[in-house]
Amino acid sequence: MPVRTIRPATQADIAWIVSQEQRPDFATFIHRWPPERHERNLVDRDKLYLIAQDEAQERVAFVILAGISSKARSFELVRMAVTRPGAGIGKPLLMIVMEMAFNKLGANRLWLDVFDDNVRARRVYEAVGFREEGTSGETAVKTDGQLGSLVIMSILATEYQVLIGCQ
Repeated sequence: MPVRTIRPATQADIAWIVSQEQRPDFATFIHRWPPERHERNLVDRDKLYLIAQDEAQERVAFVILAGISSKARSFELVRMAVTRPGAGIGKPLLMIVMEMAFNKLGANRLWLDVFDDNVRARRVYEAVGFREEGTSGETAVKTDGQLGSLVIMSILATEYQVLIGCQ
């Protein structure tokens, strides 16, 4: 498995995170945030930034969760970006994030939104148990300025437990 460890992001990771968001191949799927926004989010107790590393301790992905302090324990997977799409990093990483969210952080629900034309990401989310809740219609602004639809997907803690065989 390409992901060896997951650790909390630090201030020193911000430039790398921003560089990943600015990759041309992510342009239609990831909104680019300025470093200052990441810096604010990094110290926000309601958010959790994670860095995934491979066996050589190279960064291979980052994940941003929000809603950590939610009374409903409904966490949002704000962003997940891998350095090598299609290399088998996404699904195992998502399983680790789900285990952390449900078993360590006490989430009741993990949800996300994804552009409807981001087929690769939607397949990964579905493969690990996320279900479609609905769509936003063409109300979301894509990075190229066009309007797009967001698909809302989620998985509940009880669904996750059944998925991994712990009823």
